[in-house]
Amino acid sequence: MIHFSIKHFLICALCLSLLSGTFAQDSIPSLTSKPRRPDNFWRRVSVGGNLGFQFGSVTGITVSPEVRIRTVDQLYVGFRFIYQYFNYKNYFWDNDNKQYLSYESSVYGGGIYLRYYLASLFDNFLGNIFAHAEYEYLFYTRPYVNTIGGHIYDPYGNSFMPGSQMIELNSIFVGGGYRQPVSNRVAIDLLILFNLNDSYNSPYSNPIFRLGVGVGL
Repeated sequence: MIHFSIKHFLICALCLSLLSGTFAQDSIPSLTSKPRRPDNFWRRVSVGGNLGFQFGSVTGITVSPEVRIRTVDQLYVGFRFIYQYFNYKNYFWDNDNKQYLSYESSVYGGGIYLRYYLASLFDNFLGNIFAHAEYEYLFYTRPYVNTIGGHIYDPYGNSFMPGSQMIELNSIFVGGGYRQPVSNRVAIDLLILFNLNDSYNSPYSNPIFRLGVGVGL
């Protein structure tokens, strides 16, 4: 999956704090620093994204490139494109054949978000804190159909039959994060989000942690 455990998130935050102290010796500009060149459209655009891995009973790989544009003040509009691969080991139980069944799927989708930095309120590191709201749409095909009386069961006791079922997911995330500059045009983003539209088929569990990178043009 694309997310991190609390332990991994805290380790990343600690590493970034140490990294921040190292780069501070070189006086690297923060989010609130004035651009060295005149502002124009391309100076308002940044690209980046995140790459995630998970291994174990659930193997997951996520690739999510994104592009964002600064509009008014410190308000950014961003677009994400998402691909996820999941492999659930021994997820289903086939009661007729008395065996566990694994299943895998590819997930496709995208999202649009609004992000507002506090740079207009604070002329220090607090200006790198941001609020984040996002809508995301995902779809994937499951090789089993949820039905009453099926002989295949998931860990929650829901019954299924062999077949093909397309799952669509609409998620709404709210939360915030911190932007840590590592060079004049490169920064690392740490986010904590909550899915307000959580469901049985959702690949997420609250809270959701993201670690990504952004590169200004």
